[in-house]
Amino acid sequence: TNEDVIREIRWLKEEYGIKEVAFLDDNFFVSAPRVKQLCPMLAQEFPDMVFSVPAGAEINALDEEMIDLLAKANFHRLILAIESGSQDIQNGLIDKKVKLDRVPKVIQYIKSKGIEVRGFFMIGFPGEKRASMEATAKFALSLDLDDFAISIVTPLPGTPLHDECLDKGILVEDFDSD
Repeated sequence: TNEDVIREIRWLKEEYGIKEVAFLDDNFFVSAPRVKQLCPMLAQEFPDMVFSVPAGAEINALDEEMIDLLAKANFHRLILAIESGSQDIQNGLIDKKVKLDRVPKVIQYIKSKGIEVRGFFMIGFPGEKRASMEATAKFALSLDLDDFAISIVTPLPGTPLHDECLDKGILVEDFDSD
């Protein structure tokens, strides 16, 4: 529960004097209502601390209300999991299905709140053409990001992408996602 999170942070602050918490949670933004409830609690209880989510934020979860709450709770950095600069790749191969035309506006709003913004991108989706990879690089460069990273797609076990790669027989025999 959010109360448990607050209790643990309070203990860490009192016991070790921590000043920053990085939520290492790939699913931090899955429940927007939970995050929207947690942020005011963090702001009230820990006004002198900063917070981040290094695994990245699903951009579809970030509306203006969420961004305002994150800013008030001293989230000092947001990393957006944009993934691809190709809307075709977004629609066909990525579960998040980010609407790319929305991305610049979201970045601008986040920056207007004094929050650093970084982006995560991936290239090398099964069947992806060079033009699509170049579109991703151009899109990343066109955005007003403070920093970004482009990585090669890794089909993690348990994901639809991994299943697709298995079905198409495109994984090498000794493929290890670690």
